[in-house]
Amino acid sequence: MFSAYCLYSARAAYRNHATHISQTHLCLHIAHCSSQHAPLSLIDPLIGMGIRTMNQVIHNDSRAPFWSQLLALFAVTVVTQMSNIAFQKLSNNEPFLPTVLPGLVFLSVLTIPALFIGLKLGSKVGLGLINKKSMGEGCADNGRIDNGLGFAVLAAIPLGLVMLALRWLLADSLPAELPAYGFRGPVGGLLVSAGAAVGEEIWFRFGLMTLLLYIASNMRHSALDTHTIPIIIILVVGFGFGLAHIPSVVAYGANTSFAVWATIGGNVAVAVLYGWCYWRYGLLSAITAHFSVDVVLHVLPALM
Repeated sequence: MFSAYCLYSARAAYRNHATHISQTHLCLHIAHCSSQHAPLSLIDPLIGMGIRTMNQVIHNDSRAPFWSQLLALFAVTVVTQMSNIAFQKLSNNEPFLPTVLPGLVFLSVLTIPALFIGLKLGSKVGLGLINKKSMGEGCADNGRIDNGLGFAVLAAIPLGLVMLALRWLLADSLPAELPAYGFRGPVGGLLVSAGAAVGEEIWFRFGLMTLLLYIASNMRHSALDTHTIPIIIILVVGFGFGLAHIPSVVAYGANTSFAVWATIGGNVAVAVLYGWCYWRYGLLSAITAHFSVDVVLHVLPALM
């Protein structure tokens, strides 16, 4: 699950990589077992390659091979998304295997183009897993990771708590059909947080936001010299991010006007943080921020 990705980032920040790698494999094994030996093990070699690729990106200034990065990030996306689906299906005593092929097709259509855009065009506008521009010249890689992950966590947790408090304060104004935060339980909340953090940041920030920044820089060479155009793009992508969450509200039968606009507003608010983390520090920071917010919203209430 995303615990593989998140643990790697966190351990990197504390310079304890060797211990982390074994824990990453353990987390992936737990996610695999939770799906009752679903065919996620087919991509286990890609996960090993993913760990090696991230290790190369973090420890060296030279870029890891393009295809290694693409396959590694695709594998992490598939694992996090399918682990969440498997857990939800099995928890509801529903079959999981019939969802594997459609799920892989859907994820491929969304993820592979986003990864191509992020990996091919991101470097042209100074973006990547870890933005080289984030700390200036001559700074150690660990410093960049520390700053990016530290800012993400420190900003995301208070924002998540604010969102959680607003949800409780506005509970009487929201339709009863809308599930409360934490309804999936701690494990389900952790899995959905991980799947959303990895997948949505690759689709919206690494893919869509990178594409818009690249177009803006080509239309006007000085477009990215200040934060103005990037902030506008962050807001545009954030609004799209909010709209993308409306189908889930409709699926619950909770599509009142207030619920729809509250969903859009809340998602735009968190998307601004995710977009800034990506623009300033890189994809790992955006994923960490997203995961931190979602843990507060989906896991914390389940433990209370």
